[in-house]
Amino acid sequence: MREKFAKFIFFSYLCGQIGNQPATDNWQLIGWYIIVKHNLQNMKKVLLVLPALMMCVAMMAEPKPLRVLVLGDDPMMVTDEANNAVGYATMLQPLFDDAVTVEVQASATQQQPDPAALLAPASKGDVVMLCKLPVEVDAEAEGKTQADVYLEQLQAIQQAAKKKGVKLIWLTPACPRYFTPEGTQVHRMGVFPEVVRRMCKRDEMQLIDVEMITFNWLTEAGMDSTAKAFVPVVPATQQASEKVAREGNLLSEAGAQQVAARIGDAIRADKRNLLYKRLKQEKSER
Repeated sequence: MREKFAKFIFFSYLCGQIGNQPATDNWQLIGWYIIVKHNLQNMKKVLLVLPALMMCVAMMAEPKPLRVLVLGDDPMMVTDEANNAVGYATMLQPLFDDAVTVEVQASATQQQPDPAALLAPASKGDVVMLCKLPVEVDAEAEGKTQADVYLEQLQAIQQAAKKKGVKLIWLTPACPRYFTPEGTQVHRMGVFPEVVRRMCKRDEMQLIDVEMITFNWLTEAGMDSTAKAFVPVVPATQQASEKVAREGNLLSEAGAQQVAARIGDAIRADKRNLLYKRLKQEKSER
């Protein structure tokens, strides 16, 4: 009877732990229970092994240090102090647990065409969130389509990341604020985001589709509600002022927080994402 009671107590403890663990850790906890159930014969053995098992559970629950490096040259991901703009990448740190360190080494003024040089700040084992705008070349002169040229550039980066041993999460470039006079938000990034999507789907690469995240946000919120999320653009002429009021490609602090929160929600909705288990439990506030 005492043995059954001990197993009941231990199983109740495991159930409580399972409710607080990621799915992949649950099987480890259940495995410990099976070992106890089939190999311990009396109350004394249960009491001897229980502290060790509890210590193992605590160690499994301890998050490991992780460096997340944000690289790229999308203007909306980097801070531009001269224009009072705030990059959304600087707002990502609060999304993750305390063992995750987010470092931003992105710059809109340093377009690096060499994949090895682009990934130079990264170390083996890092998670790299990367938004690399394409290097424009004369595709027609090379007998290729623009999409083919973009794909070759992306694949070169992908191969360099694999060689270096970093874990890559692709980001599509954020969609600039661009409303028509009728108040309709339109895409402004051309074919490049779709090339990134197709490559990630084909090669089963990690992707956070920031272009669609921001496009949907702008569409849902509308022209008036998103005006303060972007840095006001000073019109060159009075005639241009009306057009400027509908545009924007640099985020204010409020806009950067909005985009970062939606990126957190996108990670939370994708259990395959490398950073899914490292998010804080509470949903991002907007």
